[in-house]
Amino acid sequence: MNYYFITGTSSGIGQALATELLKDENNQVFGISRRQNIMDVNFTPITLNLANIQEVNAFNFPNLENAEKVVLVNNAGQIGDIKPIGSSNNDAIADLFTVNVTAVAIFMNKFIDTYADLSVEKTILNVSSGAGKNPIEGWATYCGSKAAVDLLSLTTFTEQKRAKNPVLIYSIAPGVVDTEMQASIRASNVNDFTRHKHFVDLKTNNELTSPTEVAEKYAMILNQPENYTECIFSLRDVK
Repeated sequence: MNYYFITGTSSGIGQALATELLKDENNQVFGISRRQNIMDVNFTPITLNLANIQEVNAFNFPNLENAEKVVLVNNAGQIGDIKPIGSSNNDAIADLFTVNVTAVAIFMNKFIDTYADLSVEKTILNVSSGAGKNPIEGWATYCGSKAAVDLLSLTTFTEQKRAKNPVLIYSIAPGVVDTEMQASIRASNVNDFTRHKHFVDLKTNNELTSPTEVAEKYAMILNQPENYTECIFSLRDVK
């Protein structure tokens, strides 16, 4: 049996990836999310608020029987308060870093520790962003959080090369995807976000990638890890 743990399965990329993986009856998917809306015999819902650090700390990965592959996908994320630093909401900043960085690091730590003795294929895929490599006005916290995820992933990737039963680590940017996050971006205040028109035009011109397309590529990478040996890259590079 292949076991997949995916955060943020209530919508967008997480929901699409869970749906894609559930096409294979040998896959068991655990969906970690505040809301649950997937009904499948091989889907196990885990209701958890990643912005609540007590809930994150209390979560433990289960013991697995007959595992052939174990995968963690840290997909859940927030765009946060789209405002320049100096006028952002402090609680929103704290929530964003808890979801986008702290929960990711804790889940990685727990996953690697729990399954350290499993000598099967193990992978952590962190959903990154091009925003982690480029400054975007109004997105300082989001850009900073995704940059942190990239370096967290790369450092762990390096550490795992020395592990007895290593975990393969990815930090993969999906591109601009038609999700609830994009809707939040388009609903932001034009005066707080200098690139507002650009993101409105992406939707108007049908230039957004669908969550299904992204899910298919992520599933392909997870099914063929021997073809993807780098830690950090973009789905634009995946054909």
